[in-house]
Amino acid sequence: MTSSRFEELEKRCARLKKIRIIRLVSSLAFLFLGAFGIYYWLNHTHQGINETTNTSVPEINVSIPLLSDINETTTPRVEVIPISQMKTSSETLFLAPHVYKDKTKLPSAELEEAKRSLNEEQHLIKVFQAEQNFSNAYALAHFYFERKSYSEVILWTKEASKRDSHSDLPWILYAKAKFYLGDRAEAIRSLELFLGYINSKEAQELLNFYKGQE
Repeated sequence: MTSSRFEELEKRCARLKKIRIIRLVSSLAFLFLGAFGIYYWLNHTHQGINETTNTSVPEINVSIPLLSDINETTTPRVEVIPISQMKTSSETLFLAPHVYKDKTKLPSAELEEAKRSLNEEQHLIKVFQAEQNFSNAYALAHFYFERKSYSEVILWTKEASKRDSHSDLPWILYAKAKFYLGDRAEAIRSLELFLGYINSKEAQELLNFYKGQE
């Protein structure tokens, strides 16, 4: 082997060695960048989740509580149904008599009372939809209380309390509804909560009465 060919072979080996080193360095750099990218993505995503989780809702200073602030897991939300969307009288409405047999008929006096109550209920809802104020909401709560529909009473006393947090009327009616539903503890708790902010002789007398019921 001549010296020129030997030198050419050395140069070729040097080039191959250089290429291998470049490829190795490129592979290591690629792996490093890939690992760093994955780490950054995972860390950034986790941090974003923590920031979202730890974001606190600013508290609103409310001097007087509302009935709607009371935690109840079994009470549904108030949903006012427009009169135009109500079902026809062929279906059973809230105050309509339950008919289980085609031949079953109510006495005429009871039937007239049921129709009158249904008309009054629809009228009160229509009035509230036209003007959603304290008086109209409380009128509905009182209407249902007279008919012993205590679940509806709870809904409408909350609506009334939203529109006048200083009035003791919704709280008293709410406590009565809870008491008649058998939840004496909640009736007492709600009255004590209200009396912690507002003095009310009637609410205090009702609270004393419920506490005396053993």
